[in-house]
Amino acid sequence: MRSLYKYVVFPVLFLCFWRPLCAQEKEEIPYEDDDVLKSSQVTIRNVIVSGNKITKEYIIAREVPLKKGEKYPISSILGNIPQARENLINTGLFIDATVDFTRWMNDSLDIVVDVKERWYFFPVPYFKPVDRNFNVWIKEYDASLSRVNYGLKLIANNVSGRNDKLNVWLITGYSRQAVLNYTAPNFDKTLKNGISFDFLFAQNKELNYVTDQNKQQFYKNDKEFVTDRLRIGVGYSYRTGYIRRHSVKLSYNIVRINDSAFKRNPEYFGNDAKKVNFPELNYQYQHFNLNYIPYPTRGFLWDVAFTKRGISKALNVWELSGKAGKYWEIAPKYVFSLVGLANVKLPFDQPFFNRQLMGYNDMFLRGLENYVVDGVGGGVSKATFFREIWNPKLKTGLRSRSYGVIPFKFFVKVYGDAGYVYSKKIPGINPLNNKLLYSGGAGIDIVSIYDAIIFLEYSFNQLGEKGLFLQARLGF
Repeated sequence: MRSLYKYVVFPVLFLCFWRPLCAQEKEEIPYEDDDVLKSSQVTIRNVIVSGNKITKEYIIAREVPLKKGEKYPISSILGNIPQARENLINTGLFIDATVDFTRWMNDSLDIVVDVKERWYFFPVPYFKPVDRNFNVWIKEYDASLSRVNYGLKLIANNVSGRNDKLNVWLITGYSRQAVLNYTAPNFDKTLKNGISFDFLFAQNKELNYVTDQNKQQFYKNDKEFVTDRLRIGVGYSYRTGYIRRHSVKLSYNIVRINDSAFKRNPEYFGNDAKKVNFPELNYQYQHFNLNYIPYPTRGFLWDVAFTKRGISKALNVWELSGKAGKYWEIAPKYVFSLVGLANVKLPFDQPFFNRQLMGYNDMFLRGLENYVVDGVGGGVSKATFFREIWNPKLKTGLRSRSYGVIPFKFFVKVYGDAGYVYSKKIPGINPLNNKLLYSGGAGIDIVSIYDAIIFLEYSFNQLGEKGLFLQARLGF
């Protein structure tokens, strides 16, 4: 346990070292406690929107807390102007947005909103390894092109100017996938109710049929597809205010594996089944009070989801998952964050199909990306101290209001992670199950337009391993 300190405590000590140096740099916000500004009220004559060619004006106005014809204290107006900009950026519709006031005459003024719209329609060539991340693809499979999917993604965001999204994916190569998805988060006049439709059909020549040594073991057949899946679903969402959203999704699923895969793991689905048909009901509550959702530097978040998968003995799981995070801007450009994720699946006796936990999606430890830990309950905590060090702007030479200049932000960071996964039964030899896990390291994050983020991290883990890890995200 003594080695745990260098991974978890080091970021905290680093934070304590810097905090006294940064304390005197904090900016003052003069209007928050000013009694005169609180008592003096001003009427909003108009909310004037510019820069939008596709986005409907009322969709933009919905994100501005200051409403036409309403009267507000001056302090409230000054406080809601930066909040309006954050709301607009977090819609994912704009590269940039500015919000200000103008024509202040006596007891009234105008709010002006200027936005720079993204490109919303992308025929995107698709080329991606089938493995969980680039590190696994490079280290374990020598970046083999035979383990790559390719095809075309037709991505249409803001189709009708109401922030609705249409995705059509046609993927082939190592696997096949056809996806049709449409989401309309503001389909009614109140701009609070949303609907979605979802269709997926996928076939794969490879199946992760078991985990051994905390590594995914695959069965592969180049001559035929060993598994296929069909999903049809509908969804409903309800948005309250600016930072809270409820969503419910109902889908029907059919999943099949072939005889050869079944022989390698008869308990893949449990109950000696090669095929399962099941409904799935999912409820999710999101509360994102963040300045920039893809890469927050201030605020907090709550994200809780409940899933009921299957209603028969063939497949039956109750799943509860949650994510919480807090981001402190302890001084200009200095940020400390704590993020926790947790998941539990009941009953604890689950087949392999329902046991994926750590190492998938956001539930992972930095420095243990090459491993997975299956189970029915567990959690991860991540502590990060980071600082913005460079904010360059690349001139593209394009005569474009939105793309003449492309901004970048560079952050340096140190971090420490810890996690635990419980498994009632552990097929094979998986030494990371039912054990406290921890890791740490340092890295550089690069943030740019379209929510593009590159994570370059040098990590250590409790196994004595160390190395460079690369992660990338793109927001379309």
